Amino acid sequence: MNKFDILVQKILPSIPKYEFKTRSQIDNASDSVGANFVEGYYSGSLAEYLRFLHYSKRSLGELKERGRRIRRKGYIADPVFEEFDNCANGTMYLLDRLIQSLKDKQVQKAVRK
Repeated sequence: MNKFDILVQKILPSIPKYEFKTRSQIDNASDSVGANFVEGYYSGSLAEYLRFLHYSKRSLGELKERGRRIRRKGYIADPVFEEFDNCANGTMYLLDRLIQSLKDKQVQKAVRK
């Protein structure tokens, strides 16, 4: 996620200053992806961790949509968007795999009881 956040921070200056709401929403969504991941990890329970991972996933989905919007508005070039989109998709894939793995662990734990 760190690589993705760095990429987002490089993209933000490409968005005109008068689009302050868009800039803020993109920055907040990017921050939320990582913050929820970490907060969930340190929550102390598997159920809480999963809940916060789902928050991360929703924030990542929002970030992907906002990336598409700034591309449509012409604020970022296609190659920059492609790098953003590939990184977002890769992050989403890894997040989905982690969520599924933890859900499987949760089921195995329940079966053992």
